[in-house]
Amino acid sequence: MAAGFPDRAALHLPAARVRPHGDTPHRAVTFAELAADTDALAHGLAATGVTRGTRAALMVPPSADFFALTFALLKVGAVPVLIDPGMGVRNLGTCLAEAEPAAFIGIPKAHVARRLLGWAKTAVRVTVNVGRGRFFCDTAVSSLRAAGAGRGPYPLPDVAPTDTAAILFTSGSTGVAKGAVYTHGIFAAQVELLKAVYGIEPGETDFCTFPLFALFGPALGMTCVVPDMNFARPARIDPRRAAAQVRQFGATNLFGSPAVIRALGWWGARTDPPPRMPTPRRVISAGAPARADELERFTKLLAPGVQVFTPYGATEALPVANIGTAEILGETRRLTEQGRGVCVGRSVPGVTVRVIPITDDAIPEWDDARVLPAGVVGEFVVSGPVVTAEYFGRPEATRLAKIRDPKTGALWHRMGDVGYYDDTGRLWFCGRKSHRVVTPHGTLFTDMVEPVFNTVPGVYRTALVGVTRGGVTYPVLCVELLPEARGFRAEQRAMTGVIARGLEFEHTRGIAMFLDHPRFPVDVRHNSKIFREQLAVWADRKLGPNWRPTA
Repeated sequence: MAAGFPDRAALHLPAARVRPHGDTPHRAVTFAELAADTDALAHGLAATGVTRGTRAALMVPPSADFFALTFALLKVGAVPVLIDPGMGVRNLGTCLAEAEPAAFIGIPKAHVARRLLGWAKTAVRVTVNVGRGRFFCDTAVSSLRAAGAGRGPYPLPDVAPTDTAAILFTSGSTGVAKGAVYTHGIFAAQVELLKAVYGIEPGETDFCTFPLFALFGPALGMTCVVPDMNFARPARIDPRRAAAQVRQFGATNLFGSPAVIRALGWWGARTDPPPRMPTPRRVISAGAPARADELERFTKLLAPGVQVFTPYGATEALPVANIGTAEILGETRRLTEQGRGVCVGRSVPGVTVRVIPITDDAIPEWDDARVLPAGVVGEFVVSGPVVTAEYFGRPEATRLAKIRDPKTGALWHRMGDVGYYDDTGRLWFCGRKSHRVVTPHGTLFTDMVEPVFNTVPGVYRTALVGVTRGGVTYPVLCVELLPEARGFRAEQRAMTGVIARGLEFEHTRGIAMFLDHPRFPVDVRHNSKIFREQLAVWADRKLGPNWRPTA
């Protein structure tokens, strides 16, 4: 891009608080400037000892430095270690202890935490401050730039597709965060798949509310508009400012978690006259299953015919499958609300998905005889060029999550999700394997139960959990109501509707208790995944040790 379109903007960064109406000054960084900056930083990093194979923790918020340092680390062949800072200091410390980074590159706040909490203290040998001066570090990012200025392009290392490129930690929303090992081949395959599946072309403009995914923008030749938001709290995005940036730069691509889609959709529904974002050609939403009613509300902000795509995947394998709102709102929504699961579409080119029997045990070798027929719920397993082969420093987690085919050498990743294929080849997501509720009368899956109740007036969202008494597990539904459904009479009306709705379907009639919860705990990365493990503990305490279902 720098060679072909040197003066085209690679980044637009707010120079001030974004105005809800009208344009706001932004700082533009061209592709030529970004390329030159990454070259200078690469030379500077190499001079400090950050070279090929060096694991480098990068704790920098979305900014020009975030983009430049990430690509500079890749240019020298180093291995960026990317961890979501919102997961909490204890989990961050655990992740850094496992990754053992030799370099720590971060803002002053990150360095203060590193020193006070002893993050990776035995491993780190190079520290870089991204801010004013050295700040008690070995060097500053400004010094790296100065050391590499004027030295020209950095000679790119000759890497193999199987060489480690980065370590990306999972969100830890359903267990301990684990570092998925990405190779250069996986990154290259992801870029090509995203381009092919969504028809992304160089010259487009991207508005991405998830920092790690924003890195694909320049890699795909798109101009990246950095949102004015708290990236650790995407649910609190200011829709007016987001829409103002989209309109100002004519963003053609927009990425947001379901929490962002929800916030923008509700803003549009409550604004008179209804606002519009006419320029996006597509919207991509990932991080958790997206609700049809929230997608429908959001699509009213877009030009007619523009779809919201909800790709299915995980940190360990992305993308896996894809579906758009034309199919969701036109067909699959009705089935989802009847308890059939959430349709996540068909697998993307080059990626193979199979369904095998549910088990929590390791599966040493792949066997085609394990594959279940269409319509039978089991665990999703995935194979293809975007599938990671291991977790860094966690051989037991790798053993439980990966299956080798002794005949072909192919690797299968166990997604940890359950679902099934329908007769047309579409995948239906039924929930996380760890969230299934096994009762004496059968197994219930979260995303075959919760959508049934999410249609009840006054209900914001629901969560299925299990409460065990006397060795028997009983299904309990936690209910979070909308703000307008609060108050004794409104709450009573909504909960009565929930109970009545449960009687309409065979698989929901056995729910033993319905509990009103003030506000569900959710993941820090996307603010969309419900922490059902925490809700299960809350429900157990709420019901008390002597509780038993009446029928």
